[in-house]
Amino acid sequence: MKRQIVISSIVAIFSLAIFACDKNEDSKPVTGDVELYLLESYETVGNTCQIDETTVAIKQSALVSYSDFISYNSKEYIFEISDKSKEAIQDLEHSVQGIAFAIMADNKLIYTGYFWPCYSSAICNWVVTDPTSLLMSNELRISLRYPGPSQGVVIPDNRNDKQILDIFRRDGKLLE
Repeated sequence: MKRQIVISSIVAIFSLAIFACDKNEDSKPVTGDVELYLLESYETVGNTCQIDETTVAIKQSALVSYSDFISYNSKEYIFEISDKSKEAIQDLEHSVQGIAFAIMADNKLIYTGYFWPCYSSAICNWVVTDPTSLLMSNELRISLRYPGPSQGVVIPDNRNDKQILDIFRRDGKLLE
């Protein structure tokens, strides 16, 4: 009888310990994909290139779908993309004022930016990628500001957002 009580007590203690433990937030499964969309419409903040993300409307179809992202280099901020996506970007009519895009993860807006060609003489204090770089490779380097860094200008940097990294890591597409 005593032995049954001891065993029942041990089982009850272990059961309470297991069910009382908090679930780790990091243990929830990673869902969704990363995609690049062109913007249907948006507004900028004042006389800057900064896109007011509360005004963003994205196009219906992704320009670069998740299956067309081959990898993401989180140290260099470079997306390697498929030939199909490379051609789709090259086929756009690129403006010296840029073409706005959004990076989405699991259908949530993570950040916005512009395809900003290197032949533009205009300055852009926002997230940019040079579409002309696709002439040499399948790599899109995501940068802060064009033509380069600027003292005193602060641009929110979500290029290595946790959700983006987790999705690419989940599928072995993250280069760290």
